Amino acid sequence: MTDALSRTEYHAPIDARPFAIAAWATLGLTGLVVIALLVLPVPMPIGAMYWDTFLYPDAAHRIALGQLPNVDFFTPVGPLDYFLYALVQAVFPGAHPLLAASWAVAPVTIPAMALVTLDVTRRDPLLALALIVPFAVYTVLPFNTSDHYVFPGADGFGIYNRHASQLLYVLAATLIFVRGQWLQTALITALMLALFLVKITGFAAGGLLCLLALVAGRVRLLSAVVAAAIFLLALAALQAATGITAAYLADILALLAINDASLALRLVQGASRTGGTVIFAGLLALALLVLLPPRASLDQPAWRASLDHPVVWLGAALIGGIFFESQNTGSQELIVLWPVVLLALRMAWLDQGATARTAVIALLAACTVLPPLVQTIQHAARASFAMVRQEPLIHDHLKSLGRVTVRPRWIERHERMRAHYLEYPQVFRALADRRELPAYVLYSEHDFQFGLLRNADELVGRLKELEAGGLDYQTVMTLDFANPFPWLLDKQAPRHIAIGADPYRAVPEPDAQVLGAIGETDIVLEPQCPYRDNSRELRVLYAEALTGHVKVELTPCYRAYVQPRIAAWLSER
Repeated sequence: MTDALSRTEYHAPIDARPFAIAAWATLGLTGLVVIALLVLPVPMPIGAMYWDTFLYPDAAHRIALGQLPNVDFFTPVGPLDYFLYALVQAVFPGAHPLLAASWAVAPVTIPAMALVTLDVTRRDPLLALALIVPFAVYTVLPFNTSDHYVFPGADGFGIYNRHASQLLYVLAATLIFVRGQWLQTALITALMLALFLVKITGFAAGGLLCLLALVAGRVRLLSAVVAAAIFLLALAALQAATGITAAYLADILALLAINDASLALRLVQGASRTGGTVIFAGLLALALLVLLPPRASLDQPAWRASLDHPVVWLGAALIGGIFFESQNTGSQELIVLWPVVLLALRMAWLDQGATARTAVIALLAACTVLPPLVQTIQHAARASFAMVRQEPLIHDHLKSLGRVTVRPRWIERHERMRAHYLEYPQVFRALADRRELPAYVLYSEHDFQFGLLRNADELVGRLKELEAGGLDYQTVMTLDFANPFPWLLDKQAPRHIAIGADPYRAVPEPDAQVLGAIGETDIVLEPQCPYRDNSRELRVLYAEALTGHVKVELTPCYRAYVQPRIAAWLSER
């Protein structure tokens, strides 16, 4: 059997124009929705781990001040995400940071998908529409495919994982369905470069798909050589201009040294989190083996027909996808399977038509890819409808980061818990000493994320008040996961300090350069409501650099280690 898209000329039916119009309209509407929601002052319902969003304005602010990701500050992922966010935020300065971060990759994926559509619609507009619809849904909705917390809210975490998933989707569509050699070469180069600079595990998954496409004959050897050459030249040029390439690779090695958990256990975790999709993908593979056996043709040897079979593509996408998800917490999991499933459906239809065999394959295909799509839509719908019962955060100093809504019950809980944290600080310090949190899913709880914003607003107001009274300081950092304060205060962030500072997974042992930068920092903030083990670990990690600082209290929920001149100035007030 030969795939008509790659081996023979396929002529679309006469009435295919409505599908072409629908395909382009869907893609255009996707771009318009993204632009409109970036322009409008849209609030977002606060959700689990909303503080992950803080990393993006922090990084963009550092970039605006001349710092480079990986070169001047340690990052948990590649540098491209932060540059793209900075670009989106510059074009849409009033955009909500969560939306700007979620759609930062759209300037790459939407044009790339338009080029895929341009190629595919010439042969099969219905196929182009089938590729675009799930792409549009996953692009527009800034949500992960699975819920991480029982109450609905916007997913401010896993953003760069969603970006890599969307890039893998477009890459798979390119490898399987694009037939223009040089267009395919350009897309592969751009998408693999983007994957490499967004998240290295996504690049590894994409590399597996590219290798299969080469040996299966869907990518020519010349195209692969040209794409690899341009890819390496681009990284060499980036290194020569900025030093980012080598610094990024060094950060990856540092992360590998920190995260020494067994890969086998992580793979089991990734497979279990996507268990429903994996099970039905396996059943689909079995059905394809029985009902759609590979067949050689005059222009395709048997071994290549076997490698180009949907079962092999399904296996490669599953292996690469599970490996990628094994390193993630939240993502749009295994959406890379969509183009593979469409390949299987199309080959079954062309080979057998409307038969029972095709119906079985279609049913298993639907069970594989539709549940995550429906779950994402449901997740988005729940969060949107929940806003009807929520109240906006009242703040003065949080800029667009504070444009969130929250249930009144969480506001009440925050106020009660804050009073408890302040009345019994020794309880929470004792928990931190035992490396325990007050709640196992504390960082997912909405009242905690709301409290972070409320306490940050109070702190920024206090520092601005002191600055108006004559306080002189230039650099500020925090002993916490995220540090939005330089951006909120329009101050400098110390160089060489990790953003996304998880001391257990993403903060390397500090060297002399890091300790020196912290030692020169004017204000090092330490959250107290509640005092947590991650702050304690960071305090221990950076203790040598803080020996010259003086501990002061800025607000009830924030202590700080400040330079002696600042402590002296504060004591005189």
